[in-house]
Amino acid sequence: MGVFDLILGPILMGTQMNVLLMGIMIVQCYVYFERYKGDKPWIKATVWLLLLLDLLSSSFAMAMTYNYLVTNFGNIPAIQVTNTGIDPYPLLTGITALVVQTFFAWRIHVLTKNKLLAIIIAALSIIQMLASLGTMIGGLIVKDFVKLEQIKQISLIWLFGSVITDVIITVSLVRILSKKKTGFASTDHLISKIIRSTVQTGLLTTTFALGVVIAYLVSDSTMHLAFGLPLSKLYTNTLLSSLNARSAWSPEGYTTASHTAIQLPTGSGSQAYNEYSINTTNGIAVNVSKSSHTQTDSSSNEIHEMKTYKESPKHLNIV
Repeated sequence: MGVFDLILGPILMGTQMNVLLMGIMIVQCYVYFERYKGDKPWIKATVWLLLLLDLLSSSFAMAMTYNYLVTNFGNIPAIQVTNTGIDPYPLLTGITALVVQTFFAWRIHVLTKNKLLAIIIAALSIIQMLASLGTMIGGLIVKDFVKLEQIKQISLIWLFGSVITDVIITVSLVRILSKKKTGFASTDHLISKIIRSTVQTGLLTTTFALGVVIAYLVSDSTMHLAFGLPLSKLYTNTLLSSLNARSAWSPEGYTTASHTAIQLPTGSGSQAYNEYSINTTNGIAVNVSKSSHTQTDSSSNEIHEMKTYKESPKHLNIV
């Protein structure tokens, strides 16, 4: 491999992935604002903030790539140092991770009322963000890619901080949701779907963050940027995916911005069904009601028999 492969190749791949995920993020934001108009203002503000951070991240990534591949094409000394496009990358990624991770810390607090766990997650996230700021400052001072070894310690605090926080969030959510199963097959199936989604999205960000760490440790080239440049987009898409998935939890029912109802036949041969009412604005409250309806039509009369009962709501409280 030549110098262009080692330095420009990972930058080009990372930028392409960054822009691709930016497009997915825009679609997710459109779906969110169309579908969940009843969400709390602060949640909407969080989504707008993440969209702004993503736009900045993509803009800087494209400016960096243009500088290396067009403005300084063939200029080997110029591509061996950082430029203004790459300099903000650590901080933007750290801030994005902070916003997303603290959102999930709040979600865990709502689920468990465990302030200590939420505080630990938030504290770790703040540490990784501050370390990302230190990494950016170090990069501005060092500049030369080969000499970035000098700021490896602060960079590893940032990257390992992100990985550890992601793992804690994923494991905590899976354990919490597993304990929320009610014994009702349909409700438990719903919870299992949420658990699978949580694991999949958590593993995605963790895998890419580990990819950055490994590439940073084993190579002096820019290989870590192939994983690092898209990382902030994975965080934002994870949160938006989690918010938008609320409507997909009831494929056989109907959904509004704040309410989902699932009607499932009992299979008894009569017009009987179980209805699961799910409030998804401030959380999930699964109310289970069972109804049976027998109707006989004749020319003179109609017989209606209604039997209903409700069980205590099973509160999951997931935003």
